[in-house]
Amino acid sequence: MVEEKRMSLKMLRREPGRLSVSAKKFGFGIRHVQMICMSFCMIALFIARSSLGVAILAMTDVTRRNDSNVEIYEWDKKTQGLILSSFFWGYMTMQIPAGLLAKRYGGKVILLVALLANGTISMILPIVASVGGWSMVCLCRVLMGLTQACLFPASHTLLGRWLPANERTTLTGIVYGGSQVGTIIAMPVSGILAETAMGWKLIFYSIAGLMFLTAAIWFWFSASSPEEHPMISEEEKYYIEMGLNMTTGQTKVNRPTPWREMFKTGPLWAIVVSHVGAATAFVLFFVDTPTYLERAMHISLRNSALLSALPYFGMWVGSVVSSTVCEKIYNRGLLSVTSCRKIFNSLAMFGAGAGLILLAYLGPDHKNIAIATLIGVLTMCGFTSAGFMVNHLDLSPHFAGVMLSLTNFAGSIGAVLTPVATSLILRNDSSDMSRWRIVFLMTAGLCVGSNIVYVIFGSAERQPWDNPDYKDRRKADPEEVRPVMTMNTKEDEKKKEAQA
Repeated sequence: MVEEKRMSLKMLRREPGRLSVSAKKFGFGIRHVQMICMSFCMIALFIARSSLGVAILAMTDVTRRNDSNVEIYEWDKKTQGLILSSFFWGYMTMQIPAGLLAKRYGGKVILLVALLANGTISMILPIVASVGGWSMVCLCRVLMGLTQACLFPASHTLLGRWLPANERTTLTGIVYGGSQVGTIIAMPVSGILAETAMGWKLIFYSIAGLMFLTAAIWFWFSASSPEEHPMISEEEKYYIEMGLNMTTGQTKVNRPTPWREMFKTGPLWAIVVSHVGAATAFVLFFVDTPTYLERAMHISLRNSALLSALPYFGMWVGSVVSSTVCEKIYNRGLLSVTSCRKIFNSLAMFGAGAGLILLAYLGPDHKNIAIATLIGVLTMCGFTSAGFMVNHLDLSPHFAGVMLSLTNFAGSIGAVLTPVATSLILRNDSSDMSRWRIVFLMTAGLCVGSNIVYVIFGSAERQPWDNPDYKDRRKADPEEVRPVMTMNTKEDEKKKEAQA
């Protein structure tokens, strides 16, 4: 039976057109278990990342100053901006090394270290804050950023080794949708925990427990590649290799990174620009939404935590729906992958820009409209899951993690500068809507401009340097690797010149 399945898979390799028909024979498998585990990691690490937006409000809540069970700190808006942005200092610094480490050692061990490190840091943060003040909180957040820098590069590396092309967009959208689920959970739950007798400290202790539980699940049920997973069947392993156009062992082989060819790839730079625009917009909401809702829109802390989670629910819906629809469109041959990427990225970035412009002219008298706009903007942002976010895997499944580390590094620059720039524009007055208008309009302009660059220069064509035998082809005789049609065309031109 196994031999028959192998023969069937070999036939599919010779006839790639049969992939979409035969894919129905390969239902739920270990690759889906792997994706579920990756979603859990994404959710847990984003809970740790996003909870501080609400926690810092509780840590500076002067109404509980007389509560002997809760420590309250007098940090101004500038100090809060530094604390909120400090995560991204470490996150940006470690981006490129994280991509290389994930490629070298595999995604499993890298994400396991991240989970354990974030659990430990969360557990000691309340004590560190009490002893060292805001500067030590910044240090803890920098360390969390350093360890979480591997999240997306390692995930992209794993996706490139586990997912056939015909399943890539939908499952990638589901995995990365975990980032929104984590935020959805973190904000309202953090608000509830902050109002308990233990106060904001319970937020960090709860996160620590979640990190350690997720690390145990990840350790037992995941693997860095199909070849390393003890429970995967030969049938599914060959199916994945066929979908990746690789032979046995190539899904885990470590080839040298083609830096020169990579940096010459125009579509990669288009992704970089789009990533910067999207990251800046996301971090604006990720970090400043609780402050905007509470101080500018005059919504209480409990409602701020709950309502600030609703836009991320919309973002999760946008991510899952756009990924599913996009995959169906190009699997049915209605549009090319490149067209799909550009269309969904444009819906995301132009839609977000339009929503930000509308948001800039709303005030406290339009609370419901503002909340609906926030939900709409982040829902549109979720469409990037079918746009630039998965584009690295189109260009190069093998080096997708390294490429994402490069684009995420550039995006992290915007992430670091956004909270600081926002605090400078607001000038310690978070209730001034005219200053929020400047913030929203500037971000809208960046979203629109970055997407125009992506539409013009972006592509989803797999790059020649991703092939395992790329260097061998380059070393071969030029006459052997030159396309036949090109050779014939040049010979015909010489004949025509001779006849003339």
